[in-house]
Amino acid sequence: MEPITSSSTTVRHTVQEPMDIAYGATLAEDAEAFEASMALAERRLSEPVSEIAKAAFEPLNYINQEAKSLSDYASSAVASGNELTPAEIVNLTVQSHKFLFHSQLTANVANRSAEGIQQLFRQQG
Repeated sequence: MEPITSSSTTVRHTVQEPMDIAYGATLAEDAEAFEASMALAERRLSEPVSEIAKAAFEPLNYINQEAKSLSDYASSAVASGNELTPAEIVNLTVQSHKFLFHSQLTANVANRSAEGIQQLFRQQG
């Protein structure tokens, strides 16, 4: 089979042949780096979580709890076999919109934070 070639990569049919990648990486080096990262992560699992990490993940935990609550409410409504009353439909809709708002707000804050950090690196570099 003929190799498929583009300007930056060459892909061949057989696994034994090397794959040319524009930036010169090899799969063996990538696999070793991944294994080293996993080993480091496993060692750090036993370490206590820092206060900064806890604070960073607090909004995500809140959104997760909110999603679970919403899911539980909707599941119990379906499991009851009864039709939802207009008040229950409005309540479910309000909870859904509240969850969506918190998700969008958290994503916006995360994006702004990332943009600020990128700006700092650009200014220093």
